[in-house]
Amino acid sequence: MARIVWSDIEKGAVFTNMVEVFKQFPMLNRKEALRRAQSVLKSHRWVVITDQRVFNYKDRIEIARQKALQESRKKPPEAVAAPAPILAPIPAPERREAPKERLLDILELLLDVVAASVAARVAAQMRPPMHQDELRRHVDQQFEAEYAKRPKHNPQPIPHPTGVAKPGVLVIGLLASQAYAVISTWGARLDLTFMTPEDAVHRPKLVRAHTVLMTKFINHSVQDKYRKAPKLHFVNGGMGELGEVLDSIVPPVL
Repeated sequence: MARIVWSDIEKGAVFTNMVEVFKQFPMLNRKEALRRAQSVLKSHRWVVITDQRVFNYKDRIEIARQKALQESRKKPPEAVAAPAPILAPIPAPERREAPKERLLDILELLLDVVAASVAARVAAQMRPPMHQDELRRHVDQQFEAEYAKRPKHNPQPIPHPTGVAKPGVLVIGLLASQAYAVISTWGARLDLTFMTPEDAVHRPKLVRAHTVLMTKFINHSVQDKYRKAPKLHFVNGGMGELGEVLDSIVPPVL
């Protein structure tokens, strides 16, 4: 069965629906809330809700919970009494504001989705777009080639065809679209290898000259496995902080 990857629009629909789920069941746990919220999609787009998927979306789930709490605290609109000339204009501002408030709620939930896709859109202008599954195959092939060309105990860079060695860098915890953006920007300067948190747990340990752990998206078992890696970098933020780390390894040519 093909792996289901939600589009940005589908993610936005799911987390907008999650606000309604939390309004009805405010004490619902994250995993059940995500399972119920995906019912807004067609059934063939539903996914298995694993603990890892809940961990990846934990920030968005909590945003939805807070939105539901805020909206539940709002007083319901008062019933309009019998028409009276002096009261007739009063409901008008409420009717104009309600759609705005709803739109703002939706926009706030989609902000992180838009931010996550910016890097991929910029990279798409530099080379033909790559499908998520195609990129995952590219990363897998890259990983297998890495073991074929370098013994596990040797972290030294592989000589580049031009005669200049590029430092080897292993990055653990990126989404496929984010890995694609990193390849587009830093691939000419660094010998990059990527692993998902699941890959890092189940594959043999890979030693590169530098190892970067995206701490927001990996669990403790991955950190324990790689804590003795040479030149280990912890990235607690997002793509901006990752870029600073990669630039510190090989600064860009100005």
